[in-house]
Amino acid sequence: MLAAALKRLFVPALILIGLLAAPVRAAQAAEGDPPARAGRVAEVIGDAWLFDAESKEWVRVTRNQTVAEGDRLRTDERARVSLTVGSTSLWLDERSDLEFSQLDEGRVLLMLAKGDMGLSLRSQAAVSEYKVQTREGRFYAEQQGMYRVEQMDRGSRGFAFKGRLRFEFERGEGSQPVWLQNGEQAEFWWAGGPRTERQRLGSDSFGEWLLAQSRAEGDRFASGVSQRYVSPEMTGADELDRHGRWESSSEYGNVWIPTAVAVDWAPYRYGRWAWSRHWGWTWVDDAPWGYAPFHYGRWVTYGGRWVWSPGRYVSNPVYAPALVAWVGGVSVGVGGGYGYNNRPYYGWYPLGPREVYVPPYRHSPAHNHRINIDPDPVTVKRPHSNRDVVGAVSYLPGQGGPVRAMPVGEVRPVRPLPVAPARNDLMPVLPARGANEAQVKPAPADMPWRSENLGRREHERDRERDPVLTQAREQARDPARERARQQLPDASGAPATARALPVPEVRNEAQQGVQRQERADRIERLERQEQQQRQDVMQSPSQVRQAADRAMEQMRERQGPSRAPGFERPAERQIERQFERPTERPTERPIERPAERQRAAEPMPMPQVQMPAPRPQPEVQRPAHPQRQEDAGPRRNRAEEGQRSGGERANGERRRSEVER
Repeated sequence: MLAAALKRLFVPALILIGLLAAPVRAAQAAEGDPPARAGRVAEVIGDAWLFDAESKEWVRVTRNQTVAEGDRLRTDERARVSLTVGSTSLWLDERSDLEFSQLDEGRVLLMLAKGDMGLSLRSQAAVSEYKVQTREGRFYAEQQGMYRVEQMDRGSRGFAFKGRLRFEFERGEGSQPVWLQNGEQAEFWWAGGPRTERQRLGSDSFGEWLLAQSRAEGDRFASGVSQRYVSPEMTGADELDRHGRWESSSEYGNVWIPTAVAVDWAPYRYGRWAWSRHWGWTWVDDAPWGYAPFHYGRWVTYGGRWVWSPGRYVSNPVYAPALVAWVGGVSVGVGGGYGYNNRPYYGWYPLGPREVYVPPYRHSPAHNHRINIDPDPVTVKRPHSNRDVVGAVSYLPGQGGPVRAMPVGEVRPVRPLPVAPARNDLMPVLPARGANEAQVKPAPADMPWRSENLGRREHERDRERDPVLTQAREQARDPARERARQQLPDASGAPATARALPVPEVRNEAQQGVQRQERADRIERLERQEQQQRQDVMQSPSQVRQAADRAMEQMRERQGPSRAPGFERPAERQIERQFERPTERPTERPIERPAERQRAAEPMPMPQVQMPAPRPQPEVQRPAHPQRQEDAGPRRNRAEEGQRSGGERANGERRRSEVER
């Protein structure tokens, strides 16, 4: 009984001590470790930009580029970006600004500063990890589903296509959360307190595109064969089924074989190197499936071809920038194209199964163990090295040339490097960036965009907010000028093609605060001017009637002839037409007119000159003696015309004297 009592007390104590010590051990193990999770740029439509915090410049985003914690992503007009983080998909609409404030295991915080984004959560773990921050508050998903968040100038808007979404205001301790169910949307803003407006789920071009993208990717995740061999949380694994097949090997287990590759293809050859502040040099492959096989697992030659071996099944694999071994450096090789010189040449080859990867960044032993999940124990044979495979080593020849296969005779003399080269060592020999721009997909001509309705004020506001991004856009849209600038030699003697864009001046916090305040003041003035213009347009009913009367008067002025159009009042022009029209017409013209047209053209006659006798129609009443009728007719008409002309002339002179008086 005593032993049982001690056991009942001892076991809970051990559990409590373990729970208290677990965070301490995790903090010690994770001290200095980079994030274990990363995002992949799955597709780019138009121009998108990623901010480099170290060089303080914006760089163009391409497919298969890695997005990590702290990165900031922006899209231009008529541009969209698709991203994946494990089994979760994200989409960014045009004119959007998204920052990955947190992106690691157990925590993902997305800060949407501007624009529109979509989010598809396909696991319960992702539901508890993801949060979206806007200026008004935070959005939390409570179920697996499809959601959308929009940051507008007047507030935030949330959409629940499928699932349950919760919103919590950022300020206001007494504000209550708001829940959105299936098929609902709501707008949130703060006007002396929390304000919410619910609506039924609407439809627009971005929403329809989101649903189409979610269905296409959801089918790959739901019915993919790759999920039998790798975890769905391995970023980029959803592309494997469309571009390859799986086979079983007695030595390496399950391996994946790409369907179509080039003749001289080898892993880590067709692509480029991009710098990351977390991991250093990171590989960006050109192939549409080129993400998971280059950041997880190992490569090996099997059956005369390259195959990818993912290793043991791991539910949450750790991201690696590039699982390669480096060779070369300064004064490497003998003979051939190398020789002994001081120009740097760097090469690399893919690691094989059970080969240990040495991270070039700061890391803990636990992090190293998670990357090298299949280390080579001492009791088994030496692991296979791909350095001995013909055509496996790729290298940079220098002077901005493309990546090539190292000749067989020059592979063995090249010395291995313990870790990847530093940023300043590899940068001068990197190839030009222009060849990789083909990965950017042009915008479809029939795709509707909301930016088509934007005005000049919105474009000027964007330029004022971020002049560095504006400069990067102008340089990217003028490739001829950029190539001419890159060809200029620099003072250090390094190839000019590898130089980055000029780094803008870094100002202190006080100057940046003053500039932000000035930009905010300018934007506020523009908004006040626009509001005043809208108020000026709104008029009272009397003003509307006056404007209509003026428009009718202007229309009457344009209809009749006048001596000086546009300078007299309507009344003056009407009087002038009345007393000048008879003098300008010849006296014979009334004889040729029909009776109805003549009466319509005659002005109002005076009482003493009215003639009651109408003019007879010659077609109806034909006289017996045509000659006498023709002689009598003209004399009677000339007499009538003389009497009328005299009366009208007297009337016109009297009205002219009144006007002059």
